[in-house]
Amino acid sequence: MLDAGGWLRLGVMATLVDSVAGHHGVMQVQPDWVATLQLGTVLTAQPSGDEVSAYCKPMRIGRNNVVTETRIEDQNGLIGHSLCTFARLPARPGFELPKITTRNRVIDYAEENEESPRPNFDDYLRMNINPDKPIIELPHHSRIYNSFGSIQGGAVVVLVERMARHIAELENGRDARCITADVHYLAQAKDGPFKVEGEALRKDSVGITSQVTITDLGSGRLLDVATATAVYL
Repeated sequence: MLDAGGWLRLGVMATLVDSVAGHHGVMQVQPDWVATLQLGTVLTAQPSGDEVSAYCKPMRIGRNNVVTETRIEDQNGLIGHSLCTFARLPARPGFELPKITTRNRVIDYAEENEESPRPNFDDYLRMNINPDKPIIELPHHSRIYNSFGSIQGGAVVVLVERMARHIAELENGRDARCITADVHYLAQAKDGPFKVEGEALRKDSVGITSQVTITDLGSGRLLDVATATAVYL
């Protein structure tokens, strides 16, 4: 889950954020549900110790959307910060929403036949990274699902983060770290496979800011658009 410099990857952090913020958001609006509209994440420090925790609080609980703030901390304090906006999905007759997990319950996301030791995060999500072009492809599979069978919001950020790093690494061959990503979720990923493409918007001696898009090749729909900044290590 760490990058070449030993920092917790932004995409890994965002996966934790989307999980806890979505869970917390649903608890605020039950029996309604929420779906991620926007997720912005910033890395602030290298983690220390063996564990990090995400602390989420609501900033707005409205009729149409929910906004949350999440702080990611290690034993010494803040290492990441995120703001997330969710669409509020009203409960309606005949449409069964997924069931929220109970409070204070430990959730184990491991599969029955999980690899041991686990592969790196890119391989775990089955990314196929083009070594020469800013293109990543991956199939639709259970490791990236959310409760609706679409790509989980945090997994989307993993793809954005990896593309931002890939573009920076293609530019000059050096390892890079994605330090910020702001993702807008446009549509649910229904079919697959999926294609991630990137374009550099700004370059300097420190790093590159890019625009990243994710497309469902099965349906042809644009799923997500994001901006992300990667700095050279």
